[in-house]
Amino acid sequence: MCFTIEVHLSRKAIEERFAVDTSALYDFDFRYFYRAFSNPFIPVISQSDPQNARLLQWGLIPGWSKNREAAERIRKGTYNARAESLHEKSSFREPLRSGRCLVIAHGFFEWQHQNNQRIPWYIRLKSDEPFVFAGLCDSWNDPGSGESVNSFSIITTNANPLMAKIHNTKQRMPVILSPDNETQWISGDISLFKVKSLLLPYNEKEMHAYTISNILANKGADPLNPDAIKPYIHPVTGTLF
Repeated sequence: MCFTIEVHLSRKAIEERFAVDTSALYDFDFRYFYRAFSNPFIPVISQSDPQNARLLQWGLIPGWSKNREAAERIRKGTYNARAESLHEKSSFREPLRSGRCLVIAHGFFEWQHQNNQRIPWYIRLKSDEPFVFAGLCDSWNDPGSGESVNSFSIITTNANPLMAKIHNTKQRMPVILSPDNETQWISGDISLFKVKSLLLPYNEKEMHAYTISNILANKGADPLNPDAIKPYIHPVTGTLF
């Protein structure tokens, strides 16, 4: 699964990599980690507005949610969306048709179970460039307050060999799109067959991963502390590389 990501980038890096306007990110606080369960705002490029990067809240609330209580209950199960069953889930069917999006990141975190311990890993691309997760987004209007909430979910798929060793319990990973597939994902109508052909495990040869300290285990950890992604060798483990 994918519940903690890194977006310590700059507006310039995003503009150069994705050729989008980043005005909406003017006061965005680029951090070393964001936890899904705090429903943070993350830079996203949406199907409906592909020329701009804007901030959407992590944890998709379907447009048909009846009230705030129901919306918050639903979003607890929509931080991730399984690629294999998107078309079967009521929360994702409409976003799959018209709410596909690109979730901008620089890295993500996963935990490996080893000798009754949870070892944290940090994963990014070998190129060290920004990349995107395949995502779904939706807009919901709170009937109580009139507030409009724009939110998203990150799609996951079966782990590649690298991620299967790291996420060695559920063996899942977020869908990372190659530059060639980014435009296809947010362009017009695509068939279910095409959807499945895009939502595949990323090539492990293009990924770099290493263990980090247990900083993230501390709920009060500073998200602006670069030590969050600093390599660290745990006594119980070596390295896969």
